Amino acid sequence: MSSVYDEPRGEGRAAELYRALAASRFRELPPLAAHEADLLETYLRVRVELEREERRMHFGALALISLLFFLLLPTVLRDMGNLALDLIALLLLALVIPYVFVYFSYENRVRAMSAAYLELISRRG
Repeated sequence: MSSVYDEPRGEGRAAELYRALAASRFRELPPLAAHEADLLETYLRVRVELEREERRMHFGALALISLLFFLLLPTVLRDMGNLALDLIALLLLALVIPYVFVYFSYENRVRAMSAAYLELISRRG
């Protein structure tokens, strides 16, 4: 799953360092000079915040879809003949299942980015 923030559009040194870090799935910091560590720390801090916000929005969407599905489910089970309700419940179920995977891909990326950010801070400190 990709994010709108995966590919930095800037061609500066901070973007290059970030791409090198992202290529390792945020597991291994690239070799850094002191001034490059400053650049990467600033860039990564902003990127982590953007990813966290996007993760929050996706969690909200997942929670809303799940809530609607589980509020609708008893009515659907009680009155199986209503085609409109059956279709809405089926649509919500079809959205909930893949959306769990979408949300957790954001969650895993944010955790990996945060771990890399903390590793960068600990190396510098």
